[in-house]
Amino acid sequence: MRRSIMLDDTPRKLLRIISQFRYQFRRMPNIKELGRLSGRHPAEIIKGFKVLSAEHYIDWDVSKPIETTIIIEGWERNVPYEKTQQQGAESGSGGTNIDYWLYH
Repeated sequence: MRRSIMLDDTPRKLLRIISQFRYQFRRMPNIKELGRLSGRHPAEIIKGFKVLSAEHYIDWDVSKPIETTIIIEGWERNVPYEKTQQQGAESGSGGTNIDYWLYH
């Protein structure tokens, strides 16, 4: 099984859309809704879903409608999320952002 480090733009965008859509509306979007939300054509959406299925982010049978998709993982794997510090938000004495707001 091949695991990519990062997903391409379209599969990553589709994964975020279907995860958030499923959470908000308690159902999977259809291909027309995915086209509107992603700005992608149906062929690009199908290709993106095939990538997500091959990488085991979703469970989807190509012969069935997109609405039958089951999300296995709703976020991208192996992506380093670094903590970023906001410039000018620290207190200057080694404090954190909350220290700035609480003590200044």
